[in-house]
Amino acid sequence: MQNKTSPPTSSKVNVKSRSGGHQTLSDAAVEAAARKLSGRQIIKDASEFVKKHISRQPPVQRFFSFMPTMLTRVSPFHFKNRAKYKPWPLVRLDSGDANSWGRMQVVGELLIIFDETILFGLLALMTKHQSDAFETNTRELSHLADIEPTPHSFSLIWKGIQRLAGTRIDLELLSGKGKKRKGLMEMTGSILSFADIDKQTGSIRIVINPYFLEMYASSFVTNIDLKFRSSLKSDVSKAFYRFFQGQYETDSDIDILRLARAVNLSVDQEIRRLKNKVRMGLKELQNRGYLKQYQITRDNQVIVSKAQDSAANFQSQILDPAKIPNFSD
Repeated sequence: MQNKTSPPTSSKVNVKSRSGGHQTLSDAAVEAAARKLSGRQIIKDASEFVKKHISRQPPVQRFFSFMPTMLTRVSPFHFKNRAKYKPWPLVRLDSGDANSWGRMQVVGELLIIFDETILFGLLALMTKHQSDAFETNTRELSHLADIEPTPHSFSLIWKGIQRLAGTRIDLELLSGKGKKRKGLMEMTGSILSFADIDKQTGSIRIVINPYFLEMYASSFVTNIDLKFRSSLKSDVSKAFYRFFQGQYETDSDIDILRLARAVNLSVDQEIRRLKNKVRMGLKELQNRGYLKQYQITRDNQVIVSKAQDSAANFQSQILDPAKIPNFSD
C-alpha cells in the first residue's frame, strides 16, 4: 500500500526563480510581501478609481474638490456653544445630489467650528512633522487655535479630538441616468485613526486616517491660511473664509439662504436676524482686508468681491505641497 505523501516541510521547499535558479524561502517571502497590498496602496487605488470616474463626467461635475462643492453642501461643522451644548447628537449629513457623479455622507457626533480649528491644527502639524503619525501637546494646539492655554481649553481640545475620531466620511460613486443609474463603489473611513493623551503631561499622540488624507485633506484645506483663520474672532467669519476661499472666482453672487445652508447657519430664524449674522461675519473679513467689498441686497442676494491679495500666504498654508509626508502604512 502506497504511503500518502505529507505536505513538504519548510526545509524541503525550493521555489524556482525567474532566472532559472532556486530561491530560498526567505526570497519567496519577500516576493509574497511585495505582492501583498498595503493599507496605503488600497486607499491609493480607491482614490485613483474615484478620480478616473470623475474625469469621465461632464465638466460641470468634474471639479474634484470637496470644499466648495460636496463638503460645503454637507459641512459637518456647526455653530454651537462648545461649553454649554449637551448632549452631542449623532448626525448624518447627505449631499443628496442625485445628478452628480456620486453622493457623500458625513456621519458621527455633531462637530462645531472649534473642532474644525483643531483639525486644521492637526493637519498643519502633520505637514510640519512630515508624517501622519506624530506627537503634540495641549499647549501647542492651544497656540495653533489662538486660545488661552488653560485646563478648560485643554479639556475642550481633547473632546474635539474624540469627536473627530468618531466622524466618518462615506462616499458612493454612481453612473448612468434615470432607471439605468447604478452604484459603482462605496467607501468609508474616519478622519482620525487613533489618538491618546497623557493626562499628567498633556502629551497627545495622533494618527490621521490615510483615507481622509488621500481622498479629502488637500481639497478640504485648499488655500486655507491657518494664521489668518485663527486670528478671526467670529466663528461665522471663519466659516465664510473657508467657503469663499474654496471658490475660484474673485466676485460671487449667492442667495443668502443658500450661503447660510452652506456654512450651517440656521435658516429657520427671521430673515432680519440672519442678515445681521451674515453682515457681521462679512464685516470682519472686510476689516481684515480679505474682502474688498460686500453687499446684502433687498432681494436677499449676498454680493462679495475678494481683495486681490486674498489668496493664502503659502508660508502659513496648512498643507504645504513641498512638505507632503511619506505616509505610513
